Amino acid sequence: MERWRLLVDPPGPAARNMAVDEAMLWAVEAGIAPPTLRLYRWDPPAVSLGYFQEWGDSLDERACREEGVDVVRRPTGGRAVFHDDEVTYAVVLPPEHPVGGRSVMEGYRRISEALAAGLRRLGIEARLARPPAGPALRGRDALAGACFDAASRYELEWEGRKVVGSAQLRRASGALLQHGSIPLRFDPERTARLLAPGGRGERFLRLILRERAAGLSDAAGRDVGFDETCAALVAGFAETVGIEWQQGSLSPEEQALARRLEHERYGLDSYNRHRPTGRTTEAHRERTCHAAG
Repeated sequence: MERWRLLVDPPGPAARNMAVDEAMLWAVEAGIAPPTLRLYRWDPPAVSLGYFQEWGDSLDERACREEGVDVVRRPTGGRAVFHDDEVTYAVVLPPEHPVGGRSVMEGYRRISEALAAGLRRLGIEARLARPPAGPALRGRDALAGACFDAASRYELEWEGRKVVGSAQLRRASGALLQHGSIPLRFDPERTARLLAPGGRGERFLRLILRERAAGLSDAAGRDVGFDETCAALVAGFAETVGIEWQQGSLSPEEQALARRLEHERYGLDSYNRHRPTGRTTEAHRERTCHAAG
């Protein structure tokens, strides 16, 4: 059995959560840390934007400010996610790891299968989504760029409703970070209020989210909590992948890098507001952002 590091972290602010995920990717890629599963929460609640999303097209800034909701730009691709009453997972794998596979979608499928095994332990029969070929969003469905208004390929659905939204960053070396939102309770009204830009299309987005998204408590037909969900996910990964868990913490190098990323990147309004340009830089050459989520 392979040994993985397990981190179950206390709630943290948006900038710190994204900084820790990226610091872990660097450490695992460099061989400083083993393959890692991190489970965490957000305090205060936050909206995370996909790496390439436009700020003004993806959220209602005034609503976020009035409700005390942070906004951060993820290192991964995809669409806007509102993080509140949920479990967030992050899987970090070194180059050429068998779970990561040879492509973005192969790794995506294998990680989703482990997540689905965890959800079965909660009594939730989630399946891997296989949407029709062609553009995922058409017409008014694309109004808000919200993650949970549609499932991308290999994301998890329960009775046609999305219950896990994920995105992946794969380095040129093959090392990858995949992280995602698993709502314990899904609030379509608040999500639509925060993610409909300037309030435009809020009513439509709310109706779409009611129909297409669900939290684990809805799917299980009972109250599902953070600790129970974490235990189920850990067991699901162990069952699917064959893992011996090592309760761990961030290395001193990861802690130092996370602090720097938090203060010099993810904590800066100037970074979070501006969509990265198409300039060819080392950072952009290394990025392969899966547009699910």
